[in-house]
Amino acid sequence: MNKCIAILAALWFLGSNVYAQGGITGTVIDPDGNGVEGATVNAKNVATGAVVSAVSSAKGDFRISGLAAGTYDLAIPVLGFTFRPYSRSGLVVRAGETLQTDIRLEWALNLGTIGDDYYLSVRNKYARLTGPAPRMPDGKPDLSGVWQGSPDTNAQRPSLLEWAGTIAKKNVENSLRDSPTALCLPGWVIPAQPILYKLVQTPALIVMLYELEPHNRQIFIDGRSHPADPDPTWVGHSIGRWEGDTLVVDTVGYNDRSWLPTAIPHTEKLHVVERYRRPDLAHLDVDVTIDDPGTLTKPWNLHMTWTLAPGEEILETVCENDKYRERVLGK
Repeated sequence: MNKCIAILAALWFLGSNVYAQGGITGTVIDPDGNGVEGATVNAKNVATGAVVSAVSSAKGDFRISGLAAGTYDLAIPVLGFTFRPYSRSGLVVRAGETLQTDIRLEWALNLGTIGDDYYLSVRNKYARLTGPAPRMPDGKPDLSGVWQGSPDTNAQRPSLLEWAGTIAKKNVENSLRDSPTALCLPGWVIPAQPILYKLVQTPALIVMLYELEPHNRQIFIDGRSHPADPDPTWVGHSIGRWEGDTLVVDTVGYNDRSWLPTAIPHTEKLHVVERYRRPDLAHLDVDVTIDDPGTLTKPWNLHMTWTLAPGEEILETVCENDKYRERVLGK
């Protein structure tokens, strides 16, 4: 009899906990009032650090359920480069209640230019792709394909030396006025941008094509070493090796004229290690370790998940002028 009572009490406790859970619901809209599809909305419990997420529907609606009573921070990470990241703190979710809150995203530097950023549209188009990862005739994973790149949406803050932190802060405050890309120069050479990348794989060489200058990059997987004295270039000198099903790419020999993510400068001491793993047909996990003792006090780690875009193709990108400062910033 006592055992039955204990079981009933446990069931009542579980049921009351489920009932006591709350939620957050709302709609994600752009500055023009249109629903934003495919936005990941994260609710972080301030007390525990636990994160529960939901993805907005075609109309922009989202619903996050199963939240314990407490205070939450709501955030939408970077979505391409059309919208600024969104964050709101101090949302109180009470037991058994669903909090209604709509999210209005703001334009980023491209001011919502139609066709300028296809990040969300491409991801939404191929969101239902499934299947196993293909393999090469030699048994290695086949990384070939057109991939929708991505920034790290939960990146740790880099630990910068004082000079680098000062310049990075200035770069953000002046709306990226001194970005190399504002002068028609290659600017974002670490593979962490919301653009299309195309990988072409052979047993001895992998070619990465960018839909952004400098357009291409070679990764040698034929067993060679880095040159003893690499001539610094925008994308550096890359060699790769396989560790099981993971491609490990080691790159040195960068010049110091490009930027790291989030407008951070770097030196010619820059050393980047990338790890590519294709867990299934539609996803490519990309882990990047950035090390530059001239800029960082410790290595900086990024994690991205790229998605397959089989119906897309790399287009030609040409920077025809350097009027960004004059037209956008009035300088």
